[in-house]
Amino acid sequence: MKRIIAKLLAAIGKALRLLAQFLAILLLGLLVALLYALPWLLRLACILVWLMGAYLALQAVHDIYQPISPTGPVLALQFAVIFGMVAWAGSLLRVAPKLIWGGLALGGLLPAWVAWKAIPWLLENWQHTGLFFRVLPPALFSLLLIYITLRMRFLRSNSQLSPSRAAFTWLPEMLSKLRGHHE
Repeated sequence: MKRIIAKLLAAIGKALRLLAQFLAILLLGLLVALLYALPWLLRLACILVWLMGAYLALQAVHDIYQPISPTGPVLALQFAVIFGMVAWAGSLLRVAPKLIWGGLALGGLLPAWVAWKAIPWLLENWQHTGLFFRVLPPALFSLLLIYITLRMRFLRSNSQLSPSRAAFTWLPEMLSKLRGHHE
């Protein structure tokens, strides 16, 4: 009887050792998989931070301007936020593609911080906030139009403005290539 119990205890010990080895291999495999996936997970986190910053900025525009403006101008301001976020990502891709992930994270964290902390602080602590937020969008738009006008006049006067080209000169060539591949 003692010999059977000893054999059973030895079998249980061997099974526990195998289970511990299996769990160690499983945990180490998960750790290696996580380490291999870490760059992609960080990239995914940067994209999610950028999208969350855009969402919070859109929500801040909605919360600030919805009570005092009709729907059209609020949608235009939200479109300006979307354009700014996409322009930021596009300029990063064009100028410094190696810095795209950090730039996306920064481009998401800054609007998120402004929407989450700075705007509520302004609304609570500054008595002229309403005037500021009512004047800021038209003033920025006016400055942008003045800058574009002056810049184009300067380029035109110095003959640095290249003549305009037809907008979609590449379209017939692209369509012929597509037709050639599909027929």
